[in-house]
Amino acid sequence: MVDFLKANPFVTYEQYRWGLSVPMIRLMSTDNTRVHYLSEKEAKRKKAVVVNDAEALMNDLGVPVLSREMFEAQQQGSSNK
Repeated sequence: MVDFLKANPFVTYEQYRWGLSVPMIRLMSTDNTRVHYLSEKEAKRKKAVVVNDAEALMNDLGVPVLSREMFEAQQQGSSNK
């Protein structure tokens, strides 16, 4: 109890005893300092979208952005490089 109150100084003794449930106390007492943050390069890589099909590129109305012919021509052009 004392360790919890030292780690969370915003919680009063009365809140600890009567205001918080056991699951809330356990959740608040977990150690979140071992969070692994991605580098900017890794974050950009995770956000990247892989498109393998022309139907995957749809606008908000469900209309394909690229025609199949344009998509296939673009794929052939990128594979020749």
